[in-house]
Amino acid sequence: MKKRIFTCLLALLVVLTMIVPAWAEQTEDDLFVYDTENLLTEDEWLELELLADEISWRYDCAVYIVTIYDYEDYDSDIHYAAVNIYDSNSFGIGENREGIMLMLSTYDRDYDLYVRDGGTAEYAVNKYGRHQMTEEFLDNFADDDWAGGFRDYLNACAEYLSLAEQGHPVRKPLIKVLPMALGIGIILALAVCLFLKAKMKSVRQGAEADTYVTAEGLNLTEQYDNYTHTTETRRKISRDSDGGSSDHSGGGGSSTSGKY
Repeated sequence: MKKRIFTCLLALLVVLTMIVPAWAEQTEDDLFVYDTENLLTEDEWLELELLADEISWRYDCAVYIVTIYDYEDYDSDIHYAAVNIYDSNSFGIGENREGIMLMLSTYDRDYDLYVRDGGTAEYAVNKYGRHQMTEEFLDNFADDDWAGGFRDYLNACAEYLSLAEQGHPVRKPLIKVLPMALGIGIILALAVCLFLKAKMKSVRQGAEADTYVTAEGLNLTEQYDNYTHTTETRRKISRDSDGGSSDHSGGGGSSTSGKY
């Protein structure tokens, strides 16, 4: 009997061992700041770790800081490098693995701001929010002020999550949306009017007899083609290396990346 009980317990332990990794998630003993490039002093790291811990558990949405040497060690695409790091370390809180992660790749000064899709993080920080948030820390990183930049990032996360909790997530102001919508409406209306005008035929009675002369009544004896000019149009192709940012999605999250 004892042997049978021991066998059952052993089988249960094996099953649990197989299941736990699939459901692994952030615990209160895990870290939120992973400075593998030693950009921070011990005091700076401790301050940021305590701040990230407090924000993460207050809103049940993990906020991470990760510094690495070269993102291409994880994937050739910086977004999927961030996804790889997030997934392989079982980041995130709750069943949806809620989280926001700022990753710095020091080799070529790249960054990626990753936001987990499908829950609190995405609701609090959408595409517009990601771009707004980068403005909080990029100026610090440009001056190699790592602690200041990370602190601004964490405080921005707290602000965005707080507003989302109140039902007022950060969104593009209506004043910025209306001009574009009005402009598109005016262009469409003008295009319709020009199209209708082109199809209209004049029914006004002509005052001169020449008005009614048809093409068959004209005898053109000479024709000339005169070259006047050539119009050349050029378009600049923007590149991320010029200092811009780009957006990505996939792998369970969305991100904004660029140079710092």
